[in-house]
Amino acid sequence: MQRRHLIAAGALTPVIARTQTAPTDAAAVLRERLRHEGVGLAAAVIDREGARFAAAGRRTSSPDGAIDSDTLFEIGSITKTFTALMLAGAVVRGELKIDDAVESVLPEGSKLRDSAGAPLTWSDLATHRSGLPRLPANLRDPGGADPYHDYSRRDLLAFVAAWKPSRQRDTVWEYSNVGYGLLGEGLALRARTSYAALLNQRVLQPLGLTAMRLALREPPVAGLMPGHDAAGRSVPLWRFDAIAPAGALVSSARSLARYAQAALGLFDHPLTQAFELALTPRRDGPGPSNPIALAWLAAPLFERRTFFHEGATAGYASSLVLDPAHQRGALVLSNAQVPVTDMALHLLDARAPLRDAAAERRQAQRAGTTVAADAMAVLPGVYALNPQFKVTIRLRDRELFAQATGQAEFELFALDARRWFARVAPLEMHFEGDSGEPAALVLHQGGQRQRFARE
Repeated sequence: MQRRHLIAAGALTPVIARTQTAPTDAAAVLRERLRHEGVGLAAAVIDREGARFAAAGRRTSSPDGAIDSDTLFEIGSITKTFTALMLAGAVVRGELKIDDAVESVLPEGSKLRDSAGAPLTWSDLATHRSGLPRLPANLRDPGGADPYHDYSRRDLLAFVAAWKPSRQRDTVWEYSNVGYGLLGEGLALRARTSYAALLNQRVLQPLGLTAMRLALREPPVAGLMPGHDAAGRSVPLWRFDAIAPAGALVSSARSLARYAQAALGLFDHPLTQAFELALTPRRDGPGPSNPIALAWLAAPLFERRTFFHEGATAGYASSLVLDPAHQRGALVLSNAQVPVTDMALHLLDARAPLRDAAAERRQAQRAGTTVAADAMAVLPGVYALNPQFKVTIRLRDRELFAQATGQAEFELFALDARRWFARVAPLEMHFEGDSGEPAALVLHQGGQRQRFARE
């Protein structure tokens, strides 16, 4: 949910049928990736013929415990698609309208309005166009090992009461975990129950996903092992309370594949219309090629339109990609915080290239050079690709940092005074000009160049 460093605007360039083992090449893709990064991986390819699974690696950094299709993973922000599906179901049943004001279900006297005094709607929350920030200002330890475990409904409502909006609703896409916390908690308040109970009643039970669990404060999820950071070191599991609707689900590849089958209409279930609504693009997303539906981002992949969502916690990463027109999908789950979307895309369509993880690892190990203080001082600022997607450059204690719209901040390292690279992802930023304030920076990532003009 927090620590994503895929900076490019639009990360994509853009009854269960029989189960069988995935093709050898899928398992080979996972094994090859584990030669360079990660600890354990599970994947599934879904189509009209069924769900085919592959797995490689280990549950922990010790030699014991092989990964399989029933191994549990934190799936992070893919949870948002389940919360959005709950909203879509409520709309389909006529319980509410998607453009109703969310404040109508909050405790008496609570207001949830934008800078012009207009009430925020369910659609605003579900499409990340509410103007709410990524994280609530009263989150006690946003950079901590378990940042969400003690953030309660009371804390969330206190944030709402104190929030000072800086823009009008439905004007800018800005990824918001607190917005999804409010979406799920608002639906639960309306139903006079908990988010966990409502999710189980409205989504998990109807789809036969009873093996899925929410990682709440108590009790711990049985069988879920600690994940790993990008270097393969064990890190604590994340637990949730009021931000659970944004990222608390735990799933196996088998369960998530069934969810994908339901979304693609590959078996009969009562949420068909809700999925259709959830997968209908509604507004502009982070980039011109990425309109947003309810949680799902749309993206072109060769001749098809796909819908995707990623997830990341401190120790896990996940990616789910759907091609509704052809009733195909693919997913990859990792028990380490490393990028996996390229593998999901490749399993969906073999023409989609895989990352060169070995080359990226070499880049991450490159040494930086020292740059004079006055040469660094002119670089900070806000650089815009378009009104919806910007990169902010900051200077702190003689170190340079970058943060893209809706993403986590990361450090940059100098190749020279105007060329910088990241170690968390294979990218470089080149600042235009030889000296003085640059007019723009050019992002080099994935073989593409994108120019961000200085504001």
